[in-house]
Amino acid sequence: MREYVITIKDRPYHVVIKKMQTDTAVVEVNGSEYVVGVERTFKRHVQPLEVKPVRKQTQPEQTVSPSPLPGKTVAGNEVVAPLPGLILSVQVKEGDRVSAGQTLLKMEAMKMENEIKAHRSGTVAGILVKEGDSVLENAPLVMLGE
Repeated sequence: MREYVITIKDRPYHVVIKKMQTDTAVVEVNGSEYVVGVERTFKRHVQPLEVKPVRKQTQPEQTVSPSPLPGKTVAGNEVVAPLPGLILSVQVKEGDRVSAGQTLLKMEAMKMENEIKAHRSGTVAGILVKEGDSVLENAPLVMLGE
């Protein structure tokens, strides 16, 4: 169950999503329950981000798969979305030191909550998404540095 406060024309509405199905949802708005149609679209939000330069590795590291749904990687530094989904929470911040297998963020994909984990140890060089973003498969999520 998710709760939101949505403002429409300067008026706040308390919205609780009680049940989500493929094309309908049961929502409560300011205490009244409704069954509404759902159209899901996934938009990739791109924001300019200052990323610190990362030294190129001399020897490639092996990818560790610590969970059934780890983030995919590109060139060893970028963690990307394994499936289209919604970012539920970001568990790290820029500059954090992370170890292989550590949860970087949580995302909802195919009606399931998934932990996206670091495939290797390193420093978080950049976070490319925020809570509430919809992402496509292979969308970059986190940049890892040395």
